[in-house]
Amino acid sequence: MPLLNIGYAYIKRYREIADVMIRHGFGYIVDRIGLRPFRSLREKLLGPRPLREHVLILSEAERLRLAFEELGPTFIKFGQILSTRHDLIPVEHIKELSKLQDRVPAFEYSEVEKSIEKELGKRIEEIFLSFDPEPIAAASIGQVHYAKLAGGEEVAVKVMRPGIEKVIEIDLFILMNLARFIEKHIKDSKFFNPVGFMEEFSRTMRLEIDYTHEAQNADKFYLNFRGSSTVLIPKVYWEYTTKRVLTLEFLEGIKISDIVQLEAAGLERKRISTNLADAYLKMLFEDGFYHADPHPGNLFVSSDGVIIFFDFGMAGYIDPVLRENLFNLIIATLRYDMELLIDTLEVMGLIYDSGSGGTILRLNLEEFINRYYSLESKYLDPTAFLRDLINVLIKSGGKIPTNIMLLSKTLIMRDEISRELDPSHNFGELVEPYVRKVLDERAKASYKIKEAEKMVRDFLNLIKVFPEKVNHILRKAEKGTLKLEIQYPGIDNLAEEIDITSNRLSFSMIISALIIGSSFIIQTEMSPRLFGVPLLGIFGFLIAGFLGLGLLISILHSGRW
Repeated sequence: MPLLNIGYAYIKRYREIADVMIRHGFGYIVDRIGLRPFRSLREKLLGPRPLREHVLILSEAERLRLAFEELGPTFIKFGQILSTRHDLIPVEHIKELSKLQDRVPAFEYSEVEKSIEKELGKRIEEIFLSFDPEPIAAASIGQVHYAKLAGGEEVAVKVMRPGIEKVIEIDLFILMNLARFIEKHIKDSKFFNPVGFMEEFSRTMRLEIDYTHEAQNADKFYLNFRGSSTVLIPKVYWEYTTKRVLTLEFLEGIKISDIVQLEAAGLERKRISTNLADAYLKMLFEDGFYHADPHPGNLFVSSDGVIIFFDFGMAGYIDPVLRENLFNLIIATLRYDMELLIDTLEVMGLIYDSGSGGTILRLNLEEFINRYYSLESKYLDPTAFLRDLINVLIKSGGKIPTNIMLLSKTLIMRDEISRELDPSHNFGELVEPYVRKVLDERAKASYKIKEAEKMVRDFLNLIKVFPEKVNHILRKAEKGTLKLEIQYPGIDNLAEEIDITSNRLSFSMIISALIIGSSFIIQTEMSPRLFGVPLLGIFGFLIAGFLGLGLLISILHSGRW
């Protein structure tokens, strides 16, 4: 882990991360991911302290959740993102990380006032008719206050915590360094692409600390559900919104998971469950833009049964191509069309080169397809369908893009809420009209003509660019810059083994040279001397012994000797 050119704040944070992970029983992870230099001096000299009793009784998944909560906003969000990755972590960890809570003490009202006045360029009394100094909710990134604008409009004002941007940037820097270390030093980690995962996470996290991004998302949802009788989205007050301050319409309701309060208010749980599912069907199949964080804290129900959405920082997109491919997967499964299923998976980037290792993949897909084949579309639940398909692909060594994992996680979270409200909830029945509509469309002659036209266009485009592509290849071949990339399974491991072997060999040669050189020096009359022996020669032998011991420990630790 490079220590040069890292400021004190970064080193301090490295130590905090190492300390929290160790206290929660993850000392072995600290050492493996390159954080060993940041262990405390006491631990380096005396060894790690035994874990406390209240930590020992918890499962590993629970301890990881608590560690992430203690480490703050970046790690909380990191854990929430990890909880969408069935391909990376075990089921019990996914369930536990889904419970991550972002509750911290509120910061002082004086800081709130200072931030609002700096961002909006006016004194708080000039902007608001009234402003409650006590926050409605507080989290590690920001907190929300109830207020009234000069015109009497009730609003919720979200204010970013002072200095949080710097904290998050330090954490992102550290996590990216750890990702690079893991990718370089831990075998098979390249399959999970730690650096690529961190790049995507960093992009998401930086959007989280820009309230204009959340406001834009809220605006899109507001326009998409304008006029809806079942869904309510708070209006954005753009003139009072900046990167660090977000002002939304204030809406009151009952938390969607508070069954007792919902029943006391005389609200029909089954209707709320159906309305939530219908809202997501509209987002997915009509708008192509969906709320990707539907946990109970972000969903409320008004006194007249309308669902209110909050917190628009995380949203997902379903473009027409992805929507078409998702329907292709369902149709291929219902019709037992294995070729269409595999072709669609390849187009979506869920599998690569089905020819190599394709036998295991086909067997797993056949097992999957038999589960759903000839099933009536009203019994096909897209949530379970996508989850089962992802599990099959993970088992077959497939890579799952982030957008698919986010969609799957969102559907699972929505499904859990709907089933808690209505145990008899059947999402498949609600999806059936959409599937039937697509099937009917594809049966029409107009669709087949459109598909034929597309094929002709694609073929003509291929003919058009083919000569240019061939000329490009020939020019590269003529200049000697044409490169052929051959992929061979295990070649990366082989290169790593050769690298380790050559390093050990070089080390051995250095040790041998030190021993020989020191032997010659000892036979001379060189000063200074210790016990009649040249001190430089003794020093050379000590260095050689120290390096030799280190090499021996490394070889024994590897288990290959």
